Amino acid sequence: MISGPASAQEKPYIFDSYSVNEGLSQSTVFDIMRDDQGFMWIATRDGVNRFDGYTFNEYRYKPSSLFKAGEGMGELVPRGSTGDRAVINRFDLKGYKGFLFYKDARHQLLLTHNNGISLYNKYRNSFQTLLEDTSNVDALERDNNVKYSILGEDAAAGALWVWRPAKGLYVLDDSTYAIRRIILYPQQFYKSRSLPTQVVKDAGNIWMNGGDGELFSLNTRSLKLSTYCIPGINSKSLLRNLNKDSLIIISTGHIIIFNKQRNRYTDLAVTAVNERGEPFEPAATELDQYGNVWIGGSDGILIYSIARNEVIRHITSFNTFETRSSNNVICLYRDSSDNMWVGTDGDGLKKYSPHKKVFNLYRSPYITHNMVQAVYKHDDGKLYVGLMRDGLNIYEEGGRFLERISNELYPGKFPGNDLGAICRESADYLWLHFTGMHIGLFNVQTKAFQDLTGKVTALGLPYQRAPFPFLFKRTNGELYFNYGGYLLRFEGTENGYDVKIVHNFGEELLTCYFEDFLGNQYVGTKSALYVKNSYDPRWKLITLPPGTSVKSINKNAHKDLLVATNKGLFVIDGANHIKQHYNSYDYPKLINDYMYGVLLDDKDKIWVSHNKGISQINPLTGEITTYNYEDGLQSNEFNTGAYHKSIDGELFFGGIRGVNGFYPKNFKENLSNSKVVIRRMEVLDKPYESDTAISLLKKIELPYNQNTIAIEFVPLEYTNPLKNKVQYKLEGADEDWVQAGAFRMARYTNLHPGSYTFKVRGSNNDNIWSAEATTLEIVIKIPFWQSLWFRFLLLLLLLGIAYYFSTLYLDYKIRHEKLKLEKEQAVDQERARISSDMHDDLGSGLSTIRLLSEVAKRKIKDPSQIREIERISETAGEMVDKMSEIIWAMSSANDSLANLIAYMRSFAAEFLEHAHISHQFYIPETIPNIKLSGGTRRNIYLAVKESLHNVVKHAKATEVIVEVKVHKNMTIMIKDNGKGFDQEKVRLFGNGLKNIQKRMMSVGGNADITSNNGTIVFLDIPLN
Repeated sequence: MISGPASAQEKPYIFDSYSVNEGLSQSTVFDIMRDDQGFMWIATRDGVNRFDGYTFNEYRYKPSSLFKAGEGMGELVPRGSTGDRAVINRFDLKGYKGFLFYKDARHQLLLTHNNGISLYNKYRNSFQTLLEDTSNVDALERDNNVKYSILGEDAAAGALWVWRPAKGLYVLDDSTYAIRRIILYPQQFYKSRSLPTQVVKDAGNIWMNGGDGELFSLNTRSLKLSTYCIPGINSKSLLRNLNKDSLIIISTGHIIIFNKQRNRYTDLAVTAVNERGEPFEPAATELDQYGNVWIGGSDGILIYSIARNEVIRHITSFNTFETRSSNNVICLYRDSSDNMWVGTDGDGLKKYSPHKKVFNLYRSPYITHNMVQAVYKHDDGKLYVGLMRDGLNIYEEGGRFLERISNELYPGKFPGNDLGAICRESADYLWLHFTGMHIGLFNVQTKAFQDLTGKVTALGLPYQRAPFPFLFKRTNGELYFNYGGYLLRFEGTENGYDVKIVHNFGEELLTCYFEDFLGNQYVGTKSALYVKNSYDPRWKLITLPPGTSVKSINKNAHKDLLVATNKGLFVIDGANHIKQHYNSYDYPKLINDYMYGVLLDDKDKIWVSHNKGISQINPLTGEITTYNYEDGLQSNEFNTGAYHKSIDGELFFGGIRGVNGFYPKNFKENLSNSKVVIRRMEVLDKPYESDTAISLLKKIELPYNQNTIAIEFVPLEYTNPLKNKVQYKLEGADEDWVQAGAFRMARYTNLHPGSYTFKVRGSNNDNIWSAEATTLEIVIKIPFWQSLWFRFLLLLLLLGIAYYFSTLYLDYKIRHEKLKLEKEQAVDQERARISSDMHDDLGSGLSTIRLLSEVAKRKIKDPSQIREIERISETAGEMVDKMSEIIWAMSSANDSLANLIAYMRSFAAEFLEHAHISHQFYIPETIPNIKLSGGTRRNIYLAVKESLHNVVKHAKATEVIVEVKVHKNMTIMIKDNGKGFDQEKVRLFGNGLKNIQKRMMSVGGNADITSNNGTIVFLDIPLN
């Protein structure tokens, strides 16, 4: 028999569905398996699918009779904006039906089909044929789905045991897969016309069902066949090994545990029938994490507890809204994360995840909006939901819709359409409060409604806006409710119910009410929060930030007030001061501030509904977890007043598309690791081609001009794939981890040549991150002209060219310097010759003229004639001096700065002493060895000479200072203490000063002449 319904607090079985709409190739699923990489494999009537939690890739038989090498391996790549559609179709299977999986001891995935056995090559992402057999024993085998099924391995013998239902057993070599032997059925099987339909292998035996009451055992070593008589077994029974001692046998109406060692059994009678009264026919079994046996069959799933020896659950529907969905189960598979996968006949793939946070959904299938305003779970376990514009909906525990009661179906049933609040009065009655001030009692048995609105209108209250109805049943039996700004109460009397005014809050618009166990009362309004303590008859205002609208009030075990508002959640202490303010600014994980309802679970954790889902706040750790529609919520948006905690601890929150109910204590943390695989890679927006599947590559190398890449990756954790997260980093390009969230593709453009390491890791639905990252080394090769060998050859070439041209240049330079030296030597020789000729010829001639003038002067007695002779003598003397200066300037022996300074100093001393003017000549202690041309020396000397002549002729000075300094430039300052000069006259008539300027310009220098208590001539000459 089947035990009664599960406890109301038991976690409901909520299934995820996958069908052809989600990419599954066909809706009839025969087998399910998970490979060593973490991919799920689903065998359907139309090919095999590999599933990563987001996308189904298909592997099919090629229908065309013609086949060319390399054909049929094309890729179909439609992709959405989130990067989650990259479908690969491959046509490399040799069979087209009867697919069954087997994972061997070497973690290889084998696939049996109607034409033999194939092996999945994960490195090439393709199937290769191991055993090919297209023949059929008879027409029955040709038309049946299953032709081969792998039973297991014998490691010691190196054998693989394969069952062929229409023929017998095959023993294959587990390395070459060659057929070693074929064991045909005994003749008695054919005579009784009862070939086995179920075969399983344990360590040394193969167990087979037979006819009614028959169980066979074949010893794999001796091939001895043993027969056991077990009532209840038949030709359609299922067999499964529980352990080395026990075998479970399931047939229609029976669950048998058979002890193989003691040859004993227990038989549990099962009376499960479908809605047509037909008995449950088993088709598949699987063990869950608790040791229970899941039995799939013609009417859903039976869950059998081995420990209790009873069926503890019958799951007839995989759809919350239906009593019995399409529920013919063909296969079951439990993965390493304890997810139970269910393959159905015609309704696709289902998945139950025990570690998924389950939010039971209550939603009416008959109306379009499901805008919930009130929620209440009654004593009978039914959920009563108040809707906007559609009255009352009633649901069975677990979410199945029962009844809709509205004015549309029953005109005049309720005084209003918008049901805004529901509250318990007794086991038989509920209070219903409608928007616009309509209130009354609803009989849950007869569905009759008693309208008590007239008692409220009899108070004669002015019209009030009442968009937020609430109800609160006090411990003394009074019912508090609101009407606009009035807080009212119903109290029972012998004559029914009387209504009274509790308090008038004036222009306030009341939104919620709460009363703690001490009798302290709290009222929330659209703009304020009020309190009336049990010891004080007055209502007092609790200060909140301006513009705060109160939506819900609660109190925790620490006597802190919890106030849900449009500005977040306020925690208020016993002194009515804000103790803590939960908001999205200070607490980023609390992603929304507009809160509707606040409830406390049995561990005093805070749950709030808002416009972005439901958040759990742990006040002890400060941890905040937010759930949204991806977790199964009705939507992300919830509504004012739609929250409720049932007596058994179930929390309810209503929103714009229904109600979610859940038991927080059933929320277990998922510790399964979220392994991430690299699923696909593109280079320059084209698929990366490789002989090895990208998921198994450790390193790839790309040319320098293929440096734009996109990498697609998936976290292989199936509990709640929509909540999985991914982060990645390309070492060498990214400084830190990039938070990809649910987006599963990374793209990089214009990568520089070099070595990069791509790392990616993922988290499961509970934000548990994988300890190790998946890595892929990516090398962008440098262009050949940037390679070391090319640079070395280029360097040698450049050095050779440089050597060649430097040799030519050096040869040219030597020849040029030689010519230049020869020219300079010729010039020096010519200067020396001219100097010598001038000294010998002109100098002696001028000296003779001067000497003869002196002789003639002594002989002539006439004074008038003597004066002319003296002028000739003076002119000759001046000519000798000038000629000496020219000879000095032309002589290459004098081409130095030191010689110039010495010559100027000698001239100044002789010239100024002759004019009876005292002087001081300052020169540097060290004079650099700088060569000056004759022209430069002569211009500098003549500028100094001109300056000294001006002093003697015009200044009437008694003292002259000449100072020479040598740095980068040579500066000469000539300063006297004479009368100075008129600068305007000098500009017009001063040729001497102009000559000084011209001489300085000719040597690239500058002359500055100023008159102030004497004259200063400043000469600045560059020495480059």
